[in-house]
Amino acid sequence: MKKIVPIVLMLVSYASTGQQLYEKSGGIRLGHTSGLTYKKFVTEDEAVEMILSGRNEGMQFTAQYLFHQPMEFSFNDRFYLHYGIGGHVGYEKFDDIAKTLSNAAGDAFIYEEKSFFTMGVDASLGIEYRWLEVPATFGFDIKPYFNFIGMRHTKTRFWDAAISFKYVF
Repeated sequence: MKKIVPIVLMLVSYASTGQQLYEKSGGIRLGHTSGLTYKKFVTEDEAVEMILSGRNEGMQFTAQYLFHQPMEFSFNDRFYLHYGIGGHVGYEKFDDIAKTLSNAAGDAFIYEEKSFFTMGVDASLGIEYRWLEVPATFGFDIKPYFNFIGMRHTKTRFWDAAISFKYVF
């Protein structure tokens, strides 16, 4: 009897946690920074997420290190909180359009749109629902970022919110 109880407890705990774990997922992120996303767990509750996205008529590659924690809801054990930090590199069209005078009369202008190299720091805070019977995950996250644009300008966006849909494999 003393040997059976620990074995049963171990099997029950393994079965309940094993249903909520996965190793890799890939899908789409839809928001201000929309794109393709890939997540790989490096430990049971830590993952690396990579996002290839378009923003401001440009392209960025983002890599983040995320920490996951189960959310303690009495009605469902499939919700997970995740948070982390990372960075991005890419290029984008700068918001400011240079207006250049094109004649001596002063009534004609040439508008120059410029694309710049950009890099920056990203943070992430979100909720993920794991529906592993399908197998898929659905999430909502806020990913504020700080940009260095062309090494001359900076830009901050705090509410880069998005929903994501990922296939688990």
